[in-house]
Amino acid sequence: MSSKAASLFHQAAQLSDAECAELYEKLGMRLGKNNAAEPELPDGLADTLDRRWDEIVSGRVVCRDAFEVLAELRAKHHV
Repeated sequence: MSSKAASLFHQAAQLSDAECAELYEKLGMRLGKNNAAEPELPDGLADTLDRRWDEIVSGRVVCRDAFEVLAELRAKHHV
């Protein structure tokens, strides 16, 4: 780690949790814009994701915790 990065890290370690989360978000946005292209989605996937999100937000679909579902399936099938 460069001395500049180490100095910034030391300063960041003094931040509150909320300040640290804000910094993390800002750095993530900067890195995402400059270093990585948006991944290409297969045809129709973006529309499907948007539709499913709308169903969740509207309450038409109720999400369940995956660990609870897996536990139920294991109990049901004696795994």
